[in-house]
Amino acid sequence: MTGHLRTTKTDELEREMAINCYGYGRWEAPYWFIGPEQGKGPKEPADNVMRIDAWAKLGKTNLCDCRCFHEEIDDFSRHREMKLQPTWRRLMLLLMVFLGKDADIENLRTYQRDHWGMLNGETCVIELSGVASKNLKTSIDHKQFRQDRIEFIRDKRKHHRPALVIMYGISAKKDWEQIAGHELTEGEIVLCESTIFGFTRHPVAHGTRDQYWKDFGVRLREYRRPLPLATPRLP
Repeated sequence: MTGHLRTTKTDELEREMAINCYGYGRWEAPYWFIGPEQGKGPKEPADNVMRIDAWAKLGKTNLCDCRCFHEEIDDFSRHREMKLQPTWRRLMLLLMVFLGKDADIENLRTYQRDHWGMLNGETCVIELSGVASKNLKTSIDHKQFRQDRIEFIRDKRKHHRPALVIMYGISAKKDWEQIAGHELTEGEIVLCESTIFGFTRHPVAHGTRDQYWKDFGVRLREYRRPLPLATPRLP
C-alpha cells in the first residue's frame, strides 16, 4: 500500500480493523476510558488509509501504543509538540483529580506525551468503533460489529477488573450498561465488585466545562481504593 493508496487489500484491512482494533494502552491497565468512536486529527485525510496502514504495520493488535500509532500516521502534535487533544485533555483532567495529582496544563501535556494510552502505561483508551468515523470511501457499516465489540470489551473488563472505567457519550448509554452489567445514569457513579463505573457526557459536548470533569474526579475519588500490589514474576 505504498503511498497510502486505497486498494482492495486496504478495504479488507479496514474491515479487519473495524472488528479487531480497539484503541490504545493495555487491558491490564487499572484506568479505562471508553468512547463511541475514534477521533481524527485536523490534518488527516477523509479516508482512513493512513490509519489502516499504521495498524497493519504495528501488528494488527487489539491495542496499540498511542505514541507509536500517531508517529506512524505522521501526527507528531500530541507527543513531540505536546498539543493537548481536546477529548483526552478532559479525560486526563478527571484522572489527575481522581488520583490526587496536579492537573495543570504542563502536567496534562507531560502525561499525554509519556503515559496516555501507552503499552506500558496505566490507561486503556478504547472505542466502540474500530475505525474513525470520517470515512467517505468505504461501504462498511461499522455498527454491524458493535455488539461483538461490546461483548469483547465486557469480557475483558470482567477478566481484568480495572479499578476505574469511564464511559462517555450519552447516545451510547445502552452500550455502556451492557459493558458495566449495571443500569447507569449520566453523572452518577456505580461501584460494582471492585470497579468504579462513571457514565458521562462526551468531553467535547456542547456546553461542557472543565469544572464538570474536576467535580466528577473529586466524587470518583471518594470510591477510590488502593491498587493491589503486582505479583512478582518468577525468574
